[in-house]
Amino acid sequence: MQPERRRQAPARSPGQAQAASRMPAVQVLEQIERTRVAQRRAEAALAKLVDQAVGLGIGWPEIAARLDVSRQAARQHYQRRHRASVTVQDRHS
Repeated sequence: MQPERRRQAPARSPGQAQAASRMPAVQVLEQIERTRVAQRRAEAALAKLVDQAVGLGIGWPEIAARLDVSRQAARQHYQRRHRASVTVQDRHS
């Protein structure tokens, strides 16, 4: 039996939108860049964790539940990404 999944809104600090609206354009652009970099790092870390889970024999239904996506979406996204990285590594070996 699968535990009930709850959808949660992304965490935001109080007044985040208001604070951003008072920032000068330069600061907004710098914050966009910092957030993009953080997002890429988080996505790379998540991909490694998914690879590790697959390597440990954890099934796609369980992984997908933790990602809050369908099993098919999880497999398509992470298997394609994994194949691409393996292909690049194989070329450099």
